[in-house]
Amino acid sequence: MSGKKPEYKQIVFSPTAKKQFLNLDRQIQIRIKAGIEKLAMVPPQGDITRLKSREDQYRLRIGDWRIIFRAINVVQIIAILPRGQAYK
Repeated sequence: MSGKKPEYKQIVFSPTAKKQFLNLDRQIQIRIKAGIEKLAMVPPQGDITRLKSREDQYRLRIGDWRIIFRAINVVQIIAILPRGQAYK
């Protein structure tokens, strides 16, 4: 082992994303929370794709849910939406 600690970024929720997260079923919240925690790692892990239509935004896919976020110095969660509503 190298003894090197992994790096993590801070995660910040927008007021909209926080409200969307709290309105989800408990089981979905658990899955999404686990996915979001992987975003804090350097480099981030998960099914991540850069969004072409939005500048500096990415999406994380967790089943039928999409987490829209920005990652500069911190991971800013913008929205948590079902697949059909995420790209409108």
